[in-house]
Amino acid sequence: MGLGPYLAYDGMNYECTICDRLFCSESALYAHCRQTSRHQWCERCFRVFVSTQAKNTHLRTSSRHNVLDTHHFCPECNVYYGSVEQLQEHEVNRHHLCVKCGDYFENKNNLQMHQQRHRPRNLECYGCYQKFKSFSGMLIHLESGSCASDTTEEEIDDIAHACYQSRKYMNDDPEDGGQLYRCPSCETKFSKLSALYQHVEDVPPCSSPLSGYGCLAELEQFIARRLQ
Repeated sequence: MGLGPYLAYDGMNYECTICDRLFCSESALYAHCRQTSRHQWCERCFRVFVSTQAKNTHLRTSSRHNVLDTHHFCPECNVYYGSVEQLQEHEVNRHHLCVKCGDYFENKNNLQMHQQRHRPRNLECYGCYQKFKSFSGMLIHLESGSCASDTTEEEIDDIAHACYQSRKYMNDDPEDGGQLYRCPSCETKFSKLSALYQHVEDVPPCSSPLSGYGCLAELEQFIARRLQ
């Protein structure tokens, strides 16, 4: 099926000529067409229209229509929905759509890992004014020694060991050389605290220690008190 009017492909990028926007994939282009309020989209025909009037004319005159006044169709599942919101919910839950950029993923875990890219940088470092998207990102900054507070990786390790919850995430096996930390849920070993936090942030089955009074939630607060 061709891209149709107002949509173009130059061999490298896909373009919505109405909005003058480029997309890296066909799926991202179509996700934009479905979600934007700047023009109208016909899911059955995969066509974009510059106005509601133009789309209504298409619905009245096209031989592919006159079944429903509007339609929101998933061609992969061959299912129609009553609104764009219902279709989007289906695509997120069934096809793992990222509504921010229009890309699709193989599974829910891959989608969740990708969505971290879209998180705002609103977590301020405990040692300076730099902001991060995640606590693991802040820890990488602190462990690197680049923080204005001069915090080092060794200091982070000492603080983690001093926390009363340390037995739940510290790895005391001397044969694991250098693997100071372990995931409380799956026992995976890590050499740096930032790597442990990246793991639990990215892997939903292992994320419970980050919530409520979980050991890693408590450790995060403990580090904040020691550094601020």
